[in-house]
Amino acid sequence: MTLHTARGLNDGGFFQDTLVALGLAKSSTPRKPGSGTPMRGLRRIKTSGPQTHKLPFVVMWGVTLVTAVTMAVINFFTIWIISFAVSWKFSTLQLMVDHLGVWFAILGFTMLCSCIALCCTIFIYTCAPAAGGSGAPENKGFLNGNEIPELFTLQNLIGRAIATMLANVTGYPVGREGPTVTMGSNLAYLITHVAALPFVRQWVDIDAPGSATSAATMIDEDRFEHAKRIVCTVGGACGMAMLFDSPIGGIVYMFEEITSSSWPVEVTFRAFAGTSVCALVSRALLNMCGTSTKAFVIYEWNPQPTGWSWRDVPFFMLLAVMIGPFSAFHTRACLAVAAARQKLMKRFSSYEPFNKMADAVLYGGLVALTYSLVALSANCKHTAQDAVQFVRYDCEEGKYNPVASLLLTTSEGAVKRLFSRHDANEIHFRNELLAFLSYTSLNIGLTGVQVPSGNFTGSMLIGGLIGRMMGALVRDYGPGMAVSGVYAMVGSASMLCGFKQMAVAVVVFITGAANDLGLVPPLMLAVTISLLLNKQINERGFDEEQILRKAIPFLPPEPPRLMDRVLAYELRDDLPPEATLEPEADYRSIEAALEQDKVDCFPVLKDGHCIGFTTRARLQAALEVWKATGFVEAGGARPQALSDAGGEQMGKLISVTVARESSFSGNVLPVKRLTEKAPYTILEDMPGPRLYALFAKAGAKAASVISEKGEFKGMISRKGLISIARRYEEESDQAQYDDTIGDEDEEQSLVIPPNP
Repeated sequence: MTLHTARGLNDGGFFQDTLVALGLAKSSTPRKPGSGTPMRGLRRIKTSGPQTHKLPFVVMWGVTLVTAVTMAVINFFTIWIISFAVSWKFSTLQLMVDHLGVWFAILGFTMLCSCIALCCTIFIYTCAPAAGGSGAPENKGFLNGNEIPELFTLQNLIGRAIATMLANVTGYPVGREGPTVTMGSNLAYLITHVAALPFVRQWVDIDAPGSATSAATMIDEDRFEHAKRIVCTVGGACGMAMLFDSPIGGIVYMFEEITSSSWPVEVTFRAFAGTSVCALVSRALLNMCGTSTKAFVIYEWNPQPTGWSWRDVPFFMLLAVMIGPFSAFHTRACLAVAAARQKLMKRFSSYEPFNKMADAVLYGGLVALTYSLVALSANCKHTAQDAVQFVRYDCEEGKYNPVASLLLTTSEGAVKRLFSRHDANEIHFRNELLAFLSYTSLNIGLTGVQVPSGNFTGSMLIGGLIGRMMGALVRDYGPGMAVSGVYAMVGSASMLCGFKQMAVAVVVFITGAANDLGLVPPLMLAVTISLLLNKQINERGFDEEQILRKAIPFLPPEPPRLMDRVLAYELRDDLPPEATLEPEADYRSIEAALEQDKVDCFPVLKDGHCIGFTTRARLQAALEVWKATGFVEAGGARPQALSDAGGEQMGKLISVTVARESSFSGNVLPVKRLTEKAPYTILEDMPGPRLYALFAKAGAKAASVISEKGEFKGMISRKGLISIARRYEEESDQAQYDDTIGDEDEEQSLVIPPNP
């Protein structure tokens, strides 16, 4: 539905109507004097089907390209600021070590990191409380087709960007991936909202009594939300593409993240163009500012491919066999720590938010203290390469500390050192083991701390350390063995695929980071083995578990197994009688319906048959127009004349009031004009898995459950189906579902419950 059809204008004035929508010209539509509201509107709201937006070509492509370029600019300034702050922080540490001694330096470094953590947590709780996390589970829930109130706001976008910089400067064992993807979707949401809003609005007559103006502003929510989700997906893909300098990786990551059921056809090409522009602009900006900011992009700028041989394949497989179960238990440990931290915070809930702020500050200091102390146990090595690649710390000039080079740096810098095939003899098994134990324990312990955190790079670093140790052990096995950097990449892929439970994106990212397509076969082999073993232990990945524990709306692409023998009648929403409306309803009936907070879609019934659904937003918009006419006041009270300006004036006011009171019962809101016609209908004895696809893949928001005679028996909403599916998933987690049931049990399970 385009703008000219939305407003009932002729086809020849489309360009003029577009200028009117953008505020660049005046409309010729009759309007009430002194207002921007037309006197008349459409006789009925015009809606399109789900998963279609029908927005102009220029609008959608303009939003796509603006989002891509803006994300590249935001990323450039983000890593420029982080690069400057991190360089200053570690230069200060080295200065304190050289002039005050290592112990005073450790104390000062711990206090410095604690102060930065304090600034981070104060900013979060005072300016952007929603930024205290990666936002990835919530973003995934929105892209799945659900409403997440107050998720994408300008305040959250700015707050998450600043908090992410502060968290990375503090030195938490995290990466920027999760927050950056969420920021990309947030930015795309805001841009789409401004650009697309004029094209999805329409004026609909609601016959407001006592006023020359009878039109209310209505929005085709399905079109609007679909357009937003398309560009939000592109924004998230741009975030991953610029972090890894891999446009294809960004596209594949978002595809695996939101699954094919939430991936519209047109997203592929838009994401292709958007990520290409974003990656090119990002790379151009990075090339302008030198090598310091390149350290924040996991990419081998000057590769020297070193091949692998068949002698390495058994060790690659052994590495995947080890890391697959380890990644599953790592996920469980993270979730257990998050649950324990949540219980602990509840015990001190009377001190909130200071209890969570203290937790974040103390943990930031603990990370700095642990890294500094563990690095002291390393043996200094002579610098055989460019000293900039390694950290000197407590070593004398001309030497470096191998553990400090992995811990007292950024996560991206540590991963690049592990992946490098130039330093095979620079970091040895003992140093890698120390770094692995300290980083992994702190990475697990960070779960639940209220700071922006992405565990993508963290998982890569943990797996890279394991692979690097394996490479050190087999280095002397014989000639022709791959260098430790190759084993680090295989280990990183094995760990990351288990934590995120995705396969193709992991291979694309790590192959791109290595700048060597020859690594694709061993990486795919390792990912296959690791992910198979991981799924034998964990049914879901970390983000999916977070979605369940946070009760974020999310409809899985496939129905739970316990729904196999459930009928449509049993999946109905608990719909209060007040939530059903007549085609024409008075003010009090509509207010009673809106008081049902758990209902967003309201069925409209005529003679016991559902003729369509209307939404909460449409009803509220219509009531606002009624209130503006003075016919009724907020709360349903009728206006009263409160004046003592004389008998004649009082008489006129009383006459007006009496006239309105006498006509109140006869004036009703034409709800049918706000109704989306031709609703989805489901027979009450339809099996649950068959109707599930209507919501999971076709994007339906609500469906009417009817009898064989067409009588309305209830409705199934997306929100209600998510609640039921989640309950079945929790039940299946608690007890093993038995697939073998007798014929008698199966027949009994298909019996329709009697009408209440």
